[in-house]
Amino acid sequence: MKKTLAAVAVLGAFAGTALAADVTLYGKIDGGLNYTHQKVDGSTGTDSFEARSGQNSGSRFGLKGTEQISEDLTVGFQLESGFDVDNGKLGQGGRIFGREARVYAKTQFGEVAFGRMGGIDSGLGSYDLVGDSSVFGTGWGTYTGTMSLFFKGKSDRYDNMISYKSPEFAGLTLVAQASLMRDSSADGDEGTHLADRYYAVGLGADYGALTGALTFSMQDYAGFADRYMGAGVPVNEDVANDSDGYTVTAFGAYDFGVTKVSLGAQYFDNVAQTRGSLQPSLKKFEGPATAAVYEYGKVDLGVTGYGVMLGAITPLAGGSLFASLGYADYEASELAANAAADTDKADYTVYGVGVGYQYPLSKRTYVYTAASYTQETKNTGLADAKDVDTKTTEVMMGLVHNF
Repeated sequence: MKKTLAAVAVLGAFAGTALAADVTLYGKIDGGLNYTHQKVDGSTGTDSFEARSGQNSGSRFGLKGTEQISEDLTVGFQLESGFDVDNGKLGQGGRIFGREARVYAKTQFGEVAFGRMGGIDSGLGSYDLVGDSSVFGTGWGTYTGTMSLFFKGKSDRYDNMISYKSPEFAGLTLVAQASLMRDSSADGDEGTHLADRYYAVGLGADYGALTGALTFSMQDYAGFADRYMGAGVPVNEDVANDSDGYTVTAFGAYDFGVTKVSLGAQYFDNVAQTRGSLQPSLKKFEGPATAAVYEYGKVDLGVTGYGVMLGAITPLAGGSLFASLGYADYEASELAANAAADTDKADYTVYGVGVGYQYPLSKRTYVYTAASYTQETKNTGLADAKDVDTKTTEVMMGLVHNF
């Protein structure tokens, strides 16, 4: 009843009216402390100690509700906002509902949703299928549980998304998605080759103690060359990387009772995780030809390789013990067009081990702590380049309250 009344008050501030029986206010607040030590070959190590928000799981608040239109049709919505509890700022680039903003219709033939949502291979949101491939999910600090350290093809939350989720049949559920423009703040025209787009299809399996998923996704990158050539800028297509990116992800998990074990693997080809946020910056180079056009284009080159993660969650002393091991091996998908003749593709290997513990103080509140060690080895591919190791140790603790 308290949640319902609170939801009515919040909705009243937005719209003035609400149906109490259909709307729920919910949220999660995660605050804690983080210590990180990092050492790069050839340099002095660095240490940081700071207050952090959302280490275990992102701080958020949200509204969700449904309306039964008929016996076979239900319409619903979900609006979820991320924020940093240590400073009160909005997350997800300042979007008020950056974590999720969707409206959906559900029938006997499945569920169709429109809005901003996480991809099926993101570990995020209502339609994700692969989050359980990591026992830490996408939380637990910067290095301890971040899937993207090993799954470089991991997707994100995307704008302008259309999602379809089928009814469950024999333990299987099909999910298909299309984002007509991954980031509305970026340059480009929605639904055209001038905007970054995302397409995905996956199959989730749930047989009680045994769960799993298999997904395929495509990053349909914008035609940088077409866009900026039209503005009089000589962007080289090889440097700008107009090729598409592809990702295949699979995982399986089994709950033995005494422990739950999961194993996930991903192959990725020409994926560039930071590409979307870099698009608007290229506009500053429109006009006369400059070398900066070529230099900036390099950062959009993708990577190709694979990653694996093995983990276990074990009940222990009234709480849960988490342990994980990850490994990734990948290289630049191609050389920049202006690379020197004796240059090879940049090459990377990453491995990491992490352990964490979570203890409930009540049904809604728990404390957590974790520690990890991660090592990345990079070779730039330049002539006579040597491997450079980056070694990172992370320790954290915090408190989470759900409402």
